[in-house]
Parts: sequence; C-alpha cells; structure tokens
Amino acid sequence: MISFTNNNIQDTNTAQNVPVLSGLHDLTPDELLLSQEHYESEVRSYPRRLPLAIAKASGAMVEDTRGQTYLDCLAGAGTLTLGYNHPEINQAVIEQLNAGIPYQTLDITTPAKDHFIRELMAFLPQDFSDNTKVQFCGPSGADAVEAAIKLAKQTTGRNTIAAFHGAYHGMTNGTMALMGNLGTKSRRQGLMADVHFLPFPYDLRCPFGLQGEQGARQGLRYIERMLADDESGVQKPAAIIVEPVQGEGGVIPAPAFWLQELRRITEENGILLIFDEIQCGIGKTGEHFAFEESGVTPDILCLSKAVGGGLPMSLLVFDKEIDTWLPGEHTGTFRGNQLAMVSGAKTMEIIRRDNLANKAKITGDYLRRGLEKIASTTSCIAEVRGKGLMLGVEICDPEGGKNKFGEPLSAPELTVAIQRAALERGLIIEKGGREGSVLRFLPPIIITFEQIDFALKSLQDAIESLVEPTQAVQPADTLQQNWRDHFIHTGKDGAESFEAAMNATTQALKKIFENSESPYSGLDPTVLASQIRHANLGETPQSLDDVIEETSDLIAKNSIIVQHPHCIAHLHTPPLIPAVAAEAFITALNQSMDSWDQASAATFVEQEVTDWLCQRFGFDDKADGVFTSGGTQSNLMGLLMARDYAIEKLSGSDVQKDGLPEYADKLRLITSKNSHFTMQKSASLLGLGEHAVICVDTYSDGTMDIESADATLAALKAEGLIPFAITGTAGTTDHGAIDDLDDVAMLAEKHGLWMHVDAAYGGALILSRHHARLEGIERADSLTIDFHKMFFQPISCGAVILKDKNHFGYIRHHADYLNREEDVLPNLVDKSIATTRRFDALKLWMTLQNVGPQALGSMVDHLLNQTQLVADMVNNRSQFELLAAPCLSTVLFRYVGVNQGLDLDYLNKQIRLDALVKGRAVVGETVVDGNVALKFTLLNPCLKLSDFDSLLNELESLADDAVKQVQG
Repeated sequence: MISFTNNNIQDTNTAQNVPVLSGLHDLTPDELLLSQEHYESEVRSYPRRLPLAIAKASGAMVEDTRGQTYLDCLAGAGTLTLGYNHPEINQAVIEQLNAGIPYQTLDITTPAKDHFIRELMAFLPQDFSDNTKVQFCGPSGADAVEAAIKLAKQTTGRNTIAAFHGAYHGMTNGTMALMGNLGTKSRRQGLMADVHFLPFPYDLRCPFGLQGEQGARQGLRYIERMLADDESGVQKPAAIIVEPVQGEGGVIPAPAFWLQELRRITEENGILLIFDEIQCGIGKTGEHFAFEESGVTPDILCLSKAVGGGLPMSLLVFDKEIDTWLPGEHTGTFRGNQLAMVSGAKTMEIIRRDNLANKAKITGDYLRRGLEKIASTTSCIAEVRGKGLMLGVEICDPEGGKNKFGEPLSAPELTVAIQRAALERGLIIEKGGREGSVLRFLPPIIITFEQIDFALKSLQDAIESLVEPTQAVQPADTLQQNWRDHFIHTGKDGAESFEAAMNATTQALKKIFENSESPYSGLDPTVLASQIRHANLGETPQSLDDVIEETSDLIAKNSIIVQHPHCIAHLHTPPLIPAVAAEAFITALNQSMDSWDQASAATFVEQEVTDWLCQRFGFDDKADGVFTSGGTQSNLMGLLMARDYAIEKLSGSDVQKDGLPEYADKLRLITSKNSHFTMQKSASLLGLGEHAVICVDTYSDGTMDIESADATLAALKAEGLIPFAITGTAGTTDHGAIDDLDDVAMLAEKHGLWMHVDAAYGGALILSRHHARLEGIERADSLTIDFHKMFFQPISCGAVILKDKNHFGYIRHHADYLNREEDVLPNLVDKSIATTRRFDALKLWMTLQNVGPQALGSMVDHLLNQTQLVADMVNNRSQFELLAAPCLSTVLFRYVGVNQGLDLDYLNKQIRLDALVKGRAVVGETVVDGNVALKFTLLNPCLKLSDFDSLLNELESLADDAVKQVQG
C-alpha cells in the first residue's frame, strides 16, 4: 500500500512516490466496477479504457480499491493542474467552509469571488486584463463556449461561426456543432446551423500535403481567400473559435506565427477571435496561457477545468468593448460556485508564486525528449508533439503502412492496446486524436523528474510488449532500407523524404530572409571560423531536420544576404524566384549535360535557349552556343577558339592533336586596361603566358582607345609578333564601361583578328531600350554572357556563343562510351570543355517563361536610371566625392570628410571593413586613378532611393567613428 504524504511543491527536489509494481496490475473488473456497469448508462467512457475504481489520491498518484497504485498523467483531463488533494488548496476550501459562506451564490458577489477575480486578473497577461470583463457561466466548459457564441453573434449581428478541423469545444447542441469529430456527431440531428470548418495546422496530416510552416501558411491563405471571395458560399463569421493547442483533436499546438496571422485576419475582417483554453490553459503549456507565446490576445477567452482548481466552474474573459449583454440575458444557477472560486484562486496563486508554469516548460521538455527517444527505438510512433506538459504521441502502423494520402497509417487498435498495457504497468494516460490514435499526456504540473522517468519506462515497456523494438545493430538489408531514406525514389511515396527536406529547408530559409535586419549578422569572423571549424562534421550523424536547423543557425544566419538593401558590393544579384525554383528541378533531376541519354529533355531545352540567345544578339543560324559556369569559363573558351583558329589559319596546325607550334610564344591578345583579369588568366591556361595579353590605353570614360589599339597592333606586327585576337568589353567590372564594339570589330577586320566580346556584365542590355549601346556585338566571333549578373540568375550560370558553330570542332573529342561519331541524337559534350555540366539552361528557360524578356529589360532600364540618381545623391553629399560618371550600374565614390590631413585611403578601407564586420552594409572597394574608392553595384531592381539614402547615412556614421579612432 502506498503511503501518501503532503509534498512541499515549492521544493522541486522533494522526492515524490512512484508506483511500486510486483508484476502487472490486475485490471479485471472488481465489485465497484461491476456495480457501475450495472447502474450507469452505456454513455460512460473512461471506465471502459481505464477500468479502475479510485480509492484515494494525492499529487500525481492514485490508489485503486485493490491497493494498486498508478501515476496519473491524465489528471481529470487537465482539470487537476496541481494534482489531487493539494494541501494548500484543501486548507483554503476548509477555511471557506468554516467561514460559513454558502457553496454557491448565483451571481451575487462575495469576498471569495472578489479575491478570485483579482487573482485571475493578475494571472492574465496585463495587456489583456487591463481591458477585459469577466463573465461567470455554468459549471462546464461547454457553458462558457455557449456563452461565447451568443456574445459573438449578438455583438456582430452575424450568425456564422467558424471552427477548425480537429476541434473540440464541448458536448452541448451548440458546442457539438463546432466539433470536428464526425463519429460523435453522427447520430445528432438539429445541431447549431451555419458552422464552417477551417484547416488547422497539422504537420503530419496536412490537408494541403505540405509540412511545417508552409502547410500552416497555406491554411491561412485558404482562410483569408475564403473571406475575400464573394463566391465562397460562406458568409462573414461572427467569430472564429480556436484552441491554441488542440487537446481531444490529438494534442496539436498552433504555431505562434499562425495565431498572429489569424489575429490579423480577424481584425482586418471585423471578426471576433475566441480562444478556447479550457484544456490547455492555466500553466500546462509552459506559460500561464498557451496563447501568450504568440504575443496576441483574443477578443474572448473561454476557461474552465483547471481555472476552478479542480472544482466545477467556467467563465469568459472578454474585451470590455464587446460587453453587449443586457442584465440577465445569459444566466446559470451554478455560476456562483464559491468553493471553486476559492480553489481556483489558490491554484493560480501557487502557480504564480512558485513559477510553476516555467517548471512545466522544463519538465515538459524533459518528458518530450524522453518520448522522442522512445520514438527512435520503435516503428510505431509517427510523431511526438505538444507544448510544456501537454504532449501527444501519435501511434501508427509499425509495418510502415501509408494511407491514400501518403501519410502514416493510423493504428487505433494498437493505441488502445498500448494504453491498457501502460495501465497494467501503473501509468494512466488518455488517448484521442484522429481515429483515436494519439496517446495523450496531461499530468499535473507538479510532476517530478522521478515520476517522468517512471512514465517513460512504463510507456516503453508497454510498447515493447506489443511491438518489436528496432534493432540497435541492423542487418545489411535493414541498413540498405535505411539508406533509402537519404535518396529520392521513383514510384508511390518515393519522394516523401525529398518533400519533407525541401519543405523544411524552405521554411528555414524563409525565416532567415524574413528576419534579416542586416546584410551580415555581424558575428566576428574569427568566431564564425571557429564555430564552423568545431562543428561536428558527421562524427555523430544527426537527423536531417537537425542538420537543416544547424545549417540555418550557423551558415545561413551568418551568410551575406544579397537581398538586403545594404548589400551592394559586387556583381552579385538577388536571384529571381523562377530561377530558384528551377534549381530544385536541376538538383533533384540531376541531369548531366554531356550526352542525350543523361539529359534527354534538358539537351533540347539548352539548345532552344542558346538558339534564342543567338537570335537575340543578332547572329544568324550558323551560330551556336553552350552554357558554362560563368564569365571565366566563357572567356577561356572564346580565347581557346581564337587561338586554335589563328594557328590553323597561320600554319594549318591542329592544336588539339599536335600541341602548340614553335611560334606560339609570339601570339598576342589585344584588350583594354579595364578588361577583366580573366584575359590574363586565360592566356596563362592556354599556354601563351600572361605576357601575351597586351593592354591598351582607355579613354577618359573607361572604354578602349581605338587609336591606341590600332597603333599597338601595328607596332606588334613590326616587332614580328602575331596579334591573333582582340577583345571588347561590354561592361567593365569597376566602371561598367562599354567599348565601341563597332570600332573593335573594324580593327579586327582590318588586322585579321578574332573578335571576342566579354559581355558578362553588360550583355543584358540586349533586352533593354539601351540595346544600341551593344551595336557591333553581332560582329563578334565569340561572345561571353553571364546570366548570374543582370539576368538575375542564381550562381553559376553563363554561356559562350560562337558566330560559326563549326569552331566548336576545336574542342570536340569522341569517346566510345559517351559521344560516338555515329550518334544521331545530340550530345552537348561536343561543344564544351566540361564533361559533366549542370542543367543551368533551365533557370533561364523558366525565367523567360515566367518573367519574360520584356520585364527583364525593364528591370535593366530601371537600374541604369536609378544609378544616375544615386550618383547625384552621392555628389550632393559634402562628405563624399563622386569619382566617375556611371556607365552601367556602378557608382564609384569615396569618403572625403570635412577635415583636412586625413589618410583618405586608410579611412575608406576602414569604412568598408567596419561596415562588413559590424553587419551594417556590404559595399565594394576598388582603386580609381590611384585612390581607394568605395563602390555601389546596383543589381537589385526592387530597391528604392530611400534605401540608398539610408545606406549613405550608415556609411557617414561609420566614417565618423573611423575618424574619431584615427584622431583619438
């Protein structure tokens, strides 16, 4: 027999009793249970699943009439939040009885009632309680919900009420109409009319086939769209009623952001929002009320169960602005339960005094982690969820069966069996949820860690008595089955893991973007390097959800956010959404663009896109192109073709077979001093050496000095050297200067040179109204285009175009296993220096299909115009000096301050560095006419001039700080 003691619940270390078992408990009906079965209606429910007759109870412990003891994790369906017979509550009730106050007083006030109301107001969030009224209802939670419905309807003058799938609000005529469970309602006729049901966020069984935040937001969109649709068939509701944590529906917590958005939707539509916290309120979820985490308040709050400290009472707390009742318009004889007011006030006092809601958060987390550990050792738990000490374990088919929606198959019979097996081991838990397949934990919030350990062991033993545990050391075939979880598969349900991973990743990134207040987190670079260096790199593999979360917290949060208005340093664009969507297709399909049998549709897509590009840039049908990793590879390929073409023309040599001829060291490439460094890099890789690149002077606007280039070519020939190519630049990296391409083409023709154009930066002008600035580009022999610049594509994505497709022959090589000479189907490896290539053409394809070339061109026009305005803005600030007139979308300037004698080069370097490491801004740095300069590169068409004004203010502030440090 257990000896009950009065426990001091202020001391969380006080040891409390746990059941002592000698074998399994006897659950055969005793005399009391048989008597109950004889006299009580068939409507009784709990005794069928929990066949025990309670003799006495204390704390979280129950003793039955056989002397068997149990740990009660049901606690009167959440009513006994401080457990059975709490000594302070008992004493308060005794004192109330001895004071001679009646048991109930209708709605006539008493000192006990006044004390309860004041304690309730102190227990509520202050921003809610300051503007509320209290209404006492009948003894049950359903009475409170009925009153809330009436109040909402009479206040708004509307009749419709909206509830949610999985909802439970009571068993009366009105509240059952709000119930999600169809089985309970199946024989009921004439329930309250005009009730409409909305989707509740439920990851495991999302009605939209989504998971996490994405599914919840889709539900919100459905609600908002329904309210906005005059053909939805649903009249505007008087109220929307929701449980912040669904209890009977399966212990499903509503995300905080979802409640925030629901509050916004109801306010915008003039709909009252009712929170039903009858089961989840009064400390169980780790807060006084479950809705507190969201930071929003309802119009009406329904309370019962624990608010009466275990005795019958229900009430409403609502905004005083909607107190539209007339005297006596809603009454109830037992709305003045004085004993419940005493026990309820004492319950709330103890919870506040001893910070027990926070204790529920801590012990709830302990219980949850224990349940999750059990879930990892069995195949019959689909999900562990909940908040604080209100937790649910959803039981599923241990064989891995799925329903027609691809969700884990519910296992109601197994759930009942586990519940009974747990009871046999001294643990009382409830069940509920879809098909009755959720085991529910609602223990008193005074439960100890020792008791939780007992509950966990009892549950694990119960499950293992019915379901074989998963093997710690798995045979090869099981290991192979587990490996499958890491891959995408064909066939039904083959892509479930992929869907879950993509949804989780999308939600993680969504939070990063929505919460990014600066372009960089400001984390010290040495700290970031250390954190990454000390990451657990696979030594103990984690769940993918944990890996995604860690990646979000460590990598994404500390990445440069190119979408931020203050990220404006490089030719690094925010990617267009259709192109980001294309990345999902590209990576999941994993096509390799070398042979048709590895990239069937992809081969034709890339060819179609390159044909479109050739036409757009003015080439005829002799032209062709291929996608590359970007400007560096495209420039290398263009100059490789130029070299091999020149050598073939000069001596008939085949570089591919014979190598470079003796005169190769005399080959020279002409380019401007402002051209990209990849000219030198390509010459080096091509075996010509960097000295083969001859950089000629530029005009004051940064474009190639044609007269200088002509003279240089003549001088080189006079020295016996061999100029073989000339490159024009359509958008130099710093200035954005565009060479006169017609003049460059004229020089190429005059001197018999290959003409290559590096249009990595400025190529997108071909889509804009400024396309005339590229006049002459159609005369080029080869052309570099970079789509991850002003085409707004994700890195990496570029192309090289040849005026004569036959020149691709200089790099073609046939392999018997890959691209045989007799092949009829196209193999794009014939046109590339890379064998394996990504299907990057899909990004541009989907962008053109969704956004269209006209809109892309308009974005470019906007950026060029805005650049001029930003340059004027800089020029009009006395602390900055504009260093060059913009040519494309770069603004070159520097800080000059108002003080003389400052080292401006040092200051400008420091401003850029401070802006970066402090997370204030990401701006570029370069050198203009020997001076260190700052650089804005405008590549985000969504920015406003006010963003640049704010950015310049940031730089001025950083400059002031830097000056103080120098002078200080």
